[in-house]
Amino acid sequence: MKIHEVIITTCDMDDNHHIAPMGINIIDNEVIIKPFKPSKTLENLRETKSAIVNFIDDVRVFAGIVTGIKKEWGLEKVSSNKVMRLKEANSHFTLQVKTETDDEVRPKISCDIIDRKVHKPFLGFNRAQFSVIEAAVLVSRLGRIPMDKINKEIEYLKIGLDKTAGNTELEAWSWIEEKIKSFEIKNDA
Repeated sequence: MKIHEVIITTCDMDDNHHIAPMGINIIDNEVIIKPFKPSKTLENLRETKSAIVNFIDDVRVFAGIVTGIKKEWGLEKVSSNKVMRLKEANSHFTLQVKTETDDEVRPKISCDIIDRKVHKPFLGFNRAQFSVIEAAVLVSRLGRIPMDKINKEIEYLKIGLDKTAGNTELEAWSWIEEKIKSFEIKNDA
């Protein structure tokens, strides 16, 4: 099943928003979200039964969230929904939770798409953007995947970055490198 790398925004009943990168499945008018247990995304989905899928081409959002280097991202109200979208998103889907299939590690949350909006064109990812997104996924797995595997994959991903990166991708990549280095230092101590 095809996985789309997106940013999910959710909120709790007190309007505290949470932003998380996530791989989702889209099947016709349905989105499948599989957040890890425990997670704020899962808590919020269960509490408010609503989410926004943000499609965005600024890979700094992916890198900034998983590294914790940048935590604040502009949000904007979506009509008829409590959950806000990323202000810089190219497009978004508004979701309503339909069902949940429990799992020990990653419950499956099936959601109906109740609205779709396009805000600006999405021109696709270049190799550097792809490299940053893949590296962000690796960073989210620090401590769960052996460091030698992560370092080998980072080395390979850097090839595409070196060939096609602009300033945005280089900034995001520097956050990725900083996070990996600090993780290695912390775990070597």
